[in-house]
Amino acid sequence: MIEHGLNLLWVVLGLATMVNAWTLGLFGSMGPDSGLFPMICGVIITLCGLLLMIKKSTRVENPEWPASTGRRRILGVLGGLVGLTVTLPYLGFAISSALTTFVLLQTIERSRVLESVVLTLVSVSVIVYVFGHLLGMSLPRGPWGW
Repeated sequence: MIEHGLNLLWVVLGLATMVNAWTLGLFGSMGPDSGLFPMICGVIITLCGLLLMIKKSTRVENPEWPASTGRRRILGVLGGLVGLTVTLPYLGFAISSALTTFVLLQTIERSRVLESVVLTLVSVSVIVYVFGHLLGMSLPRGPWGW
């Protein structure tokens, strides 16, 4: 019963996303508008919810919960996203995402420090260059102006 309710929740969430996307507009004079991507996501969520409702239930009698390392990884990702959200307005995109990436690589991937530093610097630099310079998006700037 609970499973059907959750599947119905996905369908309702997908439909609400589609309605909201429609109000944003799907196409404008210059091409795709800001509602197109949310509309695609809403369609996917709705279809997946409908497929789950149609599919026969595969309820497990005694589900196994993840080991403590799995829970630590989940909490690490959630903590990293919360940390990024909190620090973004104060430190800017580059510093916040670099700190978050480095911490996640250390806590979740358990990579070596040098690998984490190199991967963090390269990934954040590429993202800032592509989105900030090539595409002209305004990324949040920190107190140092970058």
